[in-house]
Amino acid sequence: MPFFDFRCQQCGQQFEKKVSNAEKSSVRCPECGGSDVKQMISSFFTASTSSGAAPPPSCYGGCEGCAQGKPGGNLV
Repeated sequence: MPFFDFRCQQCGQQFEKKVSNAEKSSVRCPECGGSDVKQMISSFFTASTSSGAAPPPSCYGGCEGCAQGKPGGNLV
C-alpha cells in the first residue's frame, strides 16, 4: 500500500497515512478525528543518469559535491 499526504480541513493538521486507493475517502484526522480530509499533492523521487547506468545508492545521480554524481565521475 502507498503512503499519501493529507491535510485536515477542520484543524489544519498535515499527516501521512498508508492506505489503499479505495480507503482514501474514509481517512480521518489523527489529531481531531475530523472527516473533512483532503489529499495533498505529494512529491516523489526518481533517479536517472544520462548514461543509463544506475548511480550508487549513496549518490542517486544528484550530487553536486562529489565526483560520483558528475559525468565521468567514479561510479563505484
